[in-house]
This record gives sequence, structure tokens and C-alpha cells, in this order.
Amino acid sequence: MKTIQFVKWVLIIIGAIATYYMLSLQIQYGVTSKVISEMISPKLHPDAMKKVYMPMTNKLLDTGDITMASIVRVKVADDVSNADVEEAMESIATAESIRSVGMLPLSEMVEIQTNAAGVTKGHPDFKPQRYLKIYQYCSPRTAMIMVDHSDAFSAYLPCRIALIEDKSGQRWLYTLDMDFMIYGGAPLPPALLKKAIEVKRVITAIQKGGAEGDF
Repeated sequence: MKTIQFVKWVLIIIGAIATYYMLSLQIQYGVTSKVISEMISPKLHPDAMKKVYMPMTNKLLDTGDITMASIVRVKVADDVSNADVEEAMESIATAESIRSVGMLPLSEMVEIQTNAAGVTKGHPDFKPQRYLKIYQYCSPRTAMIMVDHSDAFSAYLPCRIALIEDKSGQRWLYTLDMDFMIYGGAPLPPALLKKAIEVKRVITAIQKGGAEGDF
């Protein structure tokens, strides 16, 4: 009997805490009523919580970094050079018929800006930067179809992959998690969904192939 009473009080306390936070969220952000409305009459993709919002929340709470919660990264193999990464990615992009539309050698640009004239690699006064280069890819027709659906998709264009050396010397390939675009909102029209999934497949292939130096 005492056990039943104890469980009853625990449930009452949990309910009170939950109610407090729901009321707080509603008062501060007006979000609780929207969540309840979504539960009653769903507008989001059925996989939105599983594929986007719960993984994002877990990463955010683990790292405290919203950018880490919104990207996909792959470790570059130690025996693969930066030149190999670039060549592999360009080769895969060509094979997949996606256009390479630009590169930003950011670390190289900063080295030029921060070192005096004539001070180049090998000079004792040279100040190196961690390696950072951004590669941009685009399928123009697919891009316009996405923008026709929502102007906001333009912020995702072109697709970017960053090759970066972290502070410990490990190299990574970073790109935005395209599941946010595919599953994060209302279900996309079938034709657009098919194209978006294909773009994700191609970018994933380029990223993984580059990390392995796979031509």
C-alpha cells in the first residue's frame, strides 16, 4: 500500500513539473499550444522528430553547439592527402553530373593576408593556418525546382563541403545535414522529395569518397 502511495505522489510531482514547464514555454514562447496542435493535426513530415529534431536536440545537449547539431562530418583517412581528397571529390562530382561551382581556399587566403610580403611556407617567420578549404556544388535545374517550392531553399545553395584540419591535426569533411531540408518541415511534393533525396545521396557520396580518397 505504501509503495502505491509513493508511486502516486511521484507521478503527481512529475505531472506538476511537466505542467509548470509547459505553462512557462507557452507564456515565454507560445510554443506549447503549437506542439499540442501538431500532435492533434500533424503538419510536419511523419519522420521529422525521428530524423531531425530528436537527433538535433541530443547533439545540441551533448555538445552545446547548435552548428554541430546541424552538420554531418566524416573523418579523412590519415593516408589520404588534401590533394587526394580534392581530386576524389571532383572526380565523383563529375561522374554524378553535379557541377563544381567554386572553391574557397580560406586558410591559404588568410596566410597571404597575415604574413609579410616574401614570407612564404618554409620561411622561419611564416605563420601557418589550420587547413580550411570549402568546395561548392550545384545542380542548377534541381536548385531552381527547390527555390520554386520555397525561396528559403536558396539559403542552402550551393551545397558545400568543407575540408578542415581541427586543432589536434585531424582532418574532417563537413557538410550541412540535408535531412533538415528533406524531413524537417511539411512533406515535400513527391517529385521534389525524389530530387532532394538524390542530391543528398550525391553529396554524401562526394563527402565519403573524398574522405577515403576514393576515385
